[in-house]
Amino acid sequence: MKTVDLSPPQATINALILALSIAAIPHIIYQPIWVGMMFVVMISWRLLHHWKDWPLPTASRWLKVLHNGTALLTIVMLFAQFGLTIGRDAGAALLTMMLAFKVVEIRSLRDYYLSCFLGFFVVITNFFYSQSVFMVVLMLIVVIGLGYCLLSVNSQVSALNIKQRLWLSSKMVLQATPMMLFLFVLFPRISGPIWGLPQDANANKSAQMTEQLTLGELPPSQGTTGINDQIQMGKISQLIQSDAIAFRVKFTDNVKPAPSELYWRGPVLWKTNGTVWSPIAEKNIDSSKPNIQVSGDAYNYQMTLEPHNKKWLFALDFPTQLPTSLSTDIKTDGQLNSTKAIKQRIQYSLISSTSYTFNASSDPNLHAALQLPENKHTKTRALAHEWQQQSATPQQYIDTVLAFFTNDGFVYSLSPPALRGDTVDQFLFTTKEGFCEHYAASFTVLMRAAGIPARIVTGYQGGDINPVDNILTVRQRDAHAWSEVWLPGQGWVRIDPTAAVSHQRIEQGIGQLLPPGRQSPAMLGNHSQLVAAWNSLKNNWNAFNTAWDMWVVSFGPERQLELLSKLGMNNPNWKKMIVVLTILFVLTGLIMTLSIWFKRSPNDPAVALYQQFCMKLARLGITKADYEGTQDFAQRAQMVLPNYQQQIDSITNLFTTWRYRQQDDQTLASLREEVKAFNPKH
Repeated sequence: MKTVDLSPPQATINALILALSIAAIPHIIYQPIWVGMMFVVMISWRLLHHWKDWPLPTASRWLKVLHNGTALLTIVMLFAQFGLTIGRDAGAALLTMMLAFKVVEIRSLRDYYLSCFLGFFVVITNFFYSQSVFMVVLMLIVVIGLGYCLLSVNSQVSALNIKQRLWLSSKMVLQATPMMLFLFVLFPRISGPIWGLPQDANANKSAQMTEQLTLGELPPSQGTTGINDQIQMGKISQLIQSDAIAFRVKFTDNVKPAPSELYWRGPVLWKTNGTVWSPIAEKNIDSSKPNIQVSGDAYNYQMTLEPHNKKWLFALDFPTQLPTSLSTDIKTDGQLNSTKAIKQRIQYSLISSTSYTFNASSDPNLHAALQLPENKHTKTRALAHEWQQQSATPQQYIDTVLAFFTNDGFVYSLSPPALRGDTVDQFLFTTKEGFCEHYAASFTVLMRAAGIPARIVTGYQGGDINPVDNILTVRQRDAHAWSEVWLPGQGWVRIDPTAAVSHQRIEQGIGQLLPPGRQSPAMLGNHSQLVAAWNSLKNNWNAFNTAWDMWVVSFGPERQLELLSKLGMNNPNWKKMIVVLTILFVLTGLIMTLSIWFKRSPNDPAVALYQQFCMKLARLGITKADYEGTQDFAQRAQMVLPNYQQQIDSITNLFTTWRYRQQDDQTLASLREEVKAFNPKH
């Protein structure tokens, strides 16, 4: 007896290649370029076999050696690229390559199924890099496509057309959605991921896709991933090129400060070598807590901070009540830190006051606030000495310096010229064109040269309020640096020299100073109605992205307990969630069992007729196996009874039509006549 060829049809292989290629597209961005090239080469080999009849590896020993040798070379390249580190990038690259090489050698249904299931694993790996709405939609399309591929080789539904198979695959995904939502909401959450992310999970952020599909915004470019704990002239100005989100803020009852008071405090810098500013080493800084006296209004707000792989947290200057959901501490210089590096999006609540006095009586680190490098800034020191002689009080000296920035031709520039040599002297006396760090650094040097303790504070200033959800979004382009001076009886006082040059930057935000092409597409021109429509569309999209990030991507233990409390669960905990999940699983199982019981048709006349057809074949030794589908059984019977091929094919098609397409009297009558007339003999 001849065996039936169980290799999948080429059309279904092409559909599988399409689904797998869509799943692998993001990895072309995440992975080294050679990984994407190798994937394309292997997939092209398989397609050219279909289009140009190119031989596959199984056609000859030499092609098999080429295929296996290339696979071995790929493994060597993976080791060369990633070393022995078992990490996210290495694992995803290996899986992508395994999938590509497996597609080339598909010969049987077993190979086909294995490639499909590998495709589901590739879908999962994409979420290690991004959980954006765009990624979810793209991977949902892939899952429906892989379901279509599995249905296409299932003998009971292979007779369905393409549209019917796609709808059946989509319907299965829809049927699974309620259970997915139940698990998402009720499955107990823990702080952090179930397993520790590998070391490469937060590396090369600039080479990854952005978390949001943005409208009219620039993704972060190389080297502009966020605030650092060191600055030098020109460093922060690079961040202006990035629209990446630093954090989002939700003010309680929408009570928020004026735009000019939106200073988001971050790392505090004390030391300088004349070019680079950096914080005091942990072992050298006094461990006492800051002495803060507040007055005026207090602002309650919730921060949603994007991962930056550092320990510092940002807060509205100045925080008066620390987060309770995180383990934090605040240094004597007012820098708020987490005890662990921020490697995933976190949320925390704060209370701040914008009117305060900070260490008014004394400060243990004043000596560090007077340090200047020797033999540097000679012109600046001379100018400071001259102004100091003319000033009766420190405040008068400060006013003189600010007036110098305002009246002596200084310009606020988003792309200042590069500085060489003594950067402070060159900026103050030659270029006079700079960004916030130019003014903060030079102002701090002028203060220290006159004996006034001063330091630089970095962070962000301003932010954009979305009128749709009243969320304030602070982006990397809002990065800012300002100065603080210590005055007897007043303590540390914020002085922002940038405001002396460009008050629009502080009062209106950096967004108003961006080129028109960064605010709205150039194609809209000056059409106010089109620009308004664009801004409305962008605001709604950003509001949707914010809700997605807060309620899906950042759905952690706190959010889960908050949601369950709103849904009526008193004092939710993991035990109650397990009980509810168990009840839901039992109810779902009962509903599915009852649904199958009532939908089944034990007295289906078509089934009875098909069983008669199978019994007639069984008399000739052709018995249908329990696992065997109707089409496979028909092919095997036709191989044994070639003279009855047409009748076998007609009966099988009529039965399939009745079961999966159309149940009408004519189809049933035709099936009854065909089975009655079918009397096979060897």
